[in-house]
Amino acid sequence: MKRRFALSKRITFCLISAAMLLAPLFEGQSMAANESKYPASASASSYDTRCACDASKAVDGSLSTRWSGEGDGTWLRLDLGSVQPVSLVKIAFYNGDSRTFTFDIQTSTDGSNWLQARNAVTSVQNNQLQSFSIPVVEARYVRIVGHGNTSNNWNSYTEVEIWGGTTDGGGGTLDPAKPPSGNFDLTKWKITLPDASEIPAGTLAGGYEHPDWFYTDPVTGGMVFTSPNIGETTTNSTYTRSELREMLNPATNSASSWANNWVTSTSSPSIKSQAGGVDGTMKATLRVDRVSVSGNEADKIGRVVVGQIHGPSTEPIRLYYHKRPSDSRGAVYFGTDDLDNNNTWVNILGGPNQLNPVSGIALGQTWSYEIKVTGLLMTVKVTPEGGSAITVTHTLPSGYNDKYLYFKAGVYNQNKSDTTPDQSDHVKATFFSLTHMHP
Repeated sequence: MKRRFALSKRITFCLISAAMLLAPLFEGQSMAANESKYPASASASSYDTRCACDASKAVDGSLSTRWSGEGDGTWLRLDLGSVQPVSLVKIAFYNGDSRTFTFDIQTSTDGSNWLQARNAVTSVQNNQLQSFSIPVVEARYVRIVGHGNTSNNWNSYTEVEIWGGTTDGGGGTLDPAKPPSGNFDLTKWKITLPDASEIPAGTLAGGYEHPDWFYTDPVTGGMVFTSPNIGETTTNSTYTRSELREMLNPATNSASSWANNWVTSTSSPSIKSQAGGVDGTMKATLRVDRVSVSGNEADKIGRVVVGQIHGPSTEPIRLYYHKRPSDSRGAVYFGTDDLDNNNTWVNILGGPNQLNPVSGIALGQTWSYEIKVTGLLMTVKVTPEGGSAITVTHTLPSGYNDKYLYFKAGVYNQNKSDTTPDQSDHVKATFFSLTHMHP
C-alpha cells in the first residue's frame, strides 16, 4: 500500500506501509479467547548426533533437552498436522542467558512453498520461552531458519511452541478494517498532527483517520502514528508530532481546565476536588517502526518521544526511544523536568550517553511501557518482547502538587532537520494497546 505525505506543499514522499510485515505483539497482553498452543511434531535439516539433540527434543515440553543444528541456514520445522491460523511463535534458547540467536520465521500450507513471516529476528538474553508474533496467517508448517548465535554458528533451541488466533489490543480484537477508534478507546483523547492541527475528542472517537499521519495498520490492526522531521509545530515546540493528548472531560473545550486534567494525590483537597482525576497510570504496547536517519544535529537523529506526562509548562516525563542509523538496537530512557525546566536524564535500557545497548530494543520489536504516578512517586516500567521488565522510580519535586497534568502518547519527533534529497525523513510507531487510568 502506497501512502503519500503532503505537508504545507513542502513534503511529498511515498511510504510502503504494507510491506512492513513484522508484527510482533507483546506476550504479556491478554489473548483473545481463541488463542491456543497447537500440538506439533518436528523435523530438521540436521542435528547434533553427539548429544542426540534431534528435532523431537524441541517439542517435548522440557527446557532441559534441546535440538541443535550447526550452520547458517540450518532449520527446524514444526508440523501442526493441518492448516491452522498462526500468530505467535515461542522459542527458548540453549544457554540463552549468555548469548543471543538470530533466525527467520517462515510459514507454509504445503511444506514446499514458504512465506517469510519474520526476517533476521534476534533473541534477548534469557533461558525462558520468548515470544515472537507474526501477522496472522493460515499455515500447517512453521520453519525456524537459524543464523547462529553471538558465540558460534550453532542453532540450539530447548523448546518451540506455535500458537494461533488473534490478539487483544485493549478493548477487543484488533480489526485492520476499522479506524483507530474502532479498536481503541479514544473517547478521552484529542490528537495533534504534523501540520499543527488538532482533532477534538468527539471527532477522533467518531472514526477519524489521516491517510499519512494517523491510521490503522492494514496487517495487524494496530494504531499507526507518523510524523515527518519537517512540518508545522505547536506553540512552545520546534518539533512535529502525531500525538494523542489526554482530555478527561472532553465536553469542556479548554484543555487547561482542571476537569480535563489530573493532579497528584499529594495536592491540596480543593484542587483535587476540581480535577478530572487523581494520580494516574498509562500503559502501552507498541513497536517503533522507523526513526529519523538524517539531519544536522547528530544527537537528534533517531530520537523520538513515545509517551509523556505534561504539565502547564514542564514535563514530569518524556519517554524516549533512540536509535542512530549505525546502531543495531535502540535505547529507552526518559527525561524529567523540575519546575524551572531543568532536565534530568534517567536510564532504563541504555541512555542518551549509552546508546546501542546490548539489552536495547530493535526497530520492529514490540515492547511495552507503564508510567504510574502515585503522589510524587513516579514509576516507569519497560518490558521488551520476550524479555524481563525493567522498573525505575523517580520522586517528582513537590512543586508538581497543585499543578494540572495529562498523559500523551504517539510519536513526538525529536529531530527538526532533514538532509534527505526529498525531505522525506520521518518517524513511525504502531501501538497495539493503550490505556489510561485515574483511580
